[in-house]
Amino acid sequence: MRNSLNIAFIYVSVISLMFSQTMPAYAGLVETEKFMAEQYGEVDRESLRNILDRDEARTLLEKHGITHKQAQERINAMTDREVRVFAQKFEELPAAGGVGVAAVVLILVLLFIALELSGKTDVFNGM
Repeated sequence: MRNSLNIAFIYVSVISLMFSQTMPAYAGLVETEKFMAEQYGEVDRESLRNILDRDEARTLLEKHGITHKQAQERINAMTDREVRVFAQKFEELPAAGGVGVAAVVLILVLLFIALELSGKTDVFNGM
């Protein structure tokens, strides 16, 4: 009885190994900066998009003649490093209601200046 169970187990194991597909594993070194950029780059970009979705931010943008769509496009045009810098600046600010509006304004002004200096937009050419 025990022999027949062992033989049956061996047959099942061999058949399952024959029909299972294995993928080759590729190993390599990953730079820490590259790994972190991939992991947190989109998270930071999404946090900036969430800031723009707030009513206070929309009001401030409209006062300066910038539509919500234009602001979203500018955030998408930023490099991962620029997004990371702005997200870090925003996280360093204290969490308070009055400071939130000032932080949004500060981030947006820095965003527009960075994009203007990089030549991607012409926000300040009419001034």
